[in-house]
Amino acid sequence: MPVNEFEEIYDRFQPEVYRFLLGLTCYDCSAAEELTQETFYQAFLSFGKFRGECSLRTWLFQIAKNIYAKYVRKESRQRDIASRMSDESAPPPTFELEQREMLARLRMLIDELDEPAHSVMQYRLYSDSSYAEIAYSLNIRANTAAVIYNRTVAKLRAAMKERYGYEI
Repeated sequence: MPVNEFEEIYDRFQPEVYRFLLGLTCYDCSAAEELTQETFYQAFLSFGKFRGECSLRTWLFQIAKNIYAKYVRKESRQRDIASRMSDESAPPPTFELEQREMLARLRMLIDELDEPAHSVMQYRLYSDSSYAEIAYSLNIRANTAAVIYNRTVAKLRAAMKERYGYEI
């Protein structure tokens, strides 16, 4: 693939891939940037294997998800997101810190989900993928992806209220 053509792909999809990985890394900007670069590096190396059975966007998100999984395995365990983002012994001094704490707890609940709910939520929340794109990535029907998403949102809302007192 010519470098100029790949630069166009990078310019077009880099912000979306970065945002997806930013969500997966719980807003760790440096990790998201590093994983985004690795995603496009791997995409460049394997572009000849792209068969066009899905959109280029979906293909890049799948690579990003695999790069993230490799990153988590390499770390040998996921970081304790809640303790990294907040100190539960003292109330957060600002609204922003409270919001970050709520997001961290929501992220922990999402990480506890079984498949395919876990992947559906990741794709929908962090990459704003359509149900059709999610369905293709997970080998399920688009209607099934929508049902899983809506049921999981209701479950997460209930869990956030029950465990932490948050109304979302």
